[in-house]
Amino acid sequence: MTLVSNRRIGVPLVLAAGIFWSTSGILYRLIQEATPWHVLLYRSLALMLALGLWLGFRYRDALRQTLIETGWPALLGGLCLGTAFTGYILALEHTTVANAMFLLASAPFFAALAGRILLGERIAIYMWAAMIVAAVGIGIMAGEELSLGKGRGEGFALMAALGFAGLTISLRTRAGTDKLITIFVATAVATLYALTGIGLSGSGFAIPWVDLINCIGMGWFQIGLGFALFTAGARHLQAVELTLLSMTEVIAGPIIVWIGIGEIPSQQSLTGGVLILAGITLMALCGARAKSQTPPFEPPVS
Repeated sequence: MTLVSNRRIGVPLVLAAGIFWSTSGILYRLIQEATPWHVLLYRSLALMLALGLWLGFRYRDALRQTLIETGWPALLGGLCLGTAFTGYILALEHTTVANAMFLLASAPFFAALAGRILLGERIAIYMWAAMIVAAVGIGIMAGEELSLGKGRGEGFALMAALGFAGLTISLRTRAGTDKLITIFVATAVATLYALTGIGLSGSGFAIPWVDLINCIGMGWFQIGLGFALFTAGARHLQAVELTLLSMTEVIAGPIIVWIGIGEIPSQQSLTGGVLILAGITLMALCGARAKSQTPPFEPPVS
């Protein structure tokens, strides 16, 4: 009875987390004048403030010692995640929400390859099959953009996927690393990227109030509350369930911008996205039958 009750809590929480994460595309499309660097800056600062207050309350006098104990995995993971945050925002500027989210979803496959190269982890046959399916999907999506003389947005989205893969690898090296501290470091890294971008562009820091409120909302609710819901629900579910339920983000995101502002993904984008999601589903379901229930990746938080 307890297990059923827990799953009744976990499933809606993780689904809700995916919905919150999926709003990144529509919120970005509602930005009026702010540049991608402005969005990255104020979103990161908002999330950094919220996390700083929470970490200060959670650890109180032990915060300094906790930061020391987390060590380089948190720093490296934060660098990777901050790079992923940056790549995703830039991807939204240069390609459709569907393309950005579908390519971001390919992070598990890059994580598997990185784990094989850096950690010597074995890649099972079903994982190779899943990666081949996903690679075909990526090829279809990227090929369409390249044929049109574009592809910059897809490049940024793949950079974000690589960043999330790096985050996964860093967390595997020390399982006890506090993810909140890693995300806090990531917000600092993303802030530095944003300040550099603003400085090089000479755009200044002033943006309309409506854009500023939107950016703060992206930090506090779209990422922050989404991650809080996912963390709360994750303790009640198995790895395969988390993998499949968190795909809500990738599925709902393109639908929201389609309904909200009429941004319709191309046939090639949908075909490639379906193949990527099929690869993730194959990896999750087959992985659940293996002895280890440890998920092969951390779900992307866009």
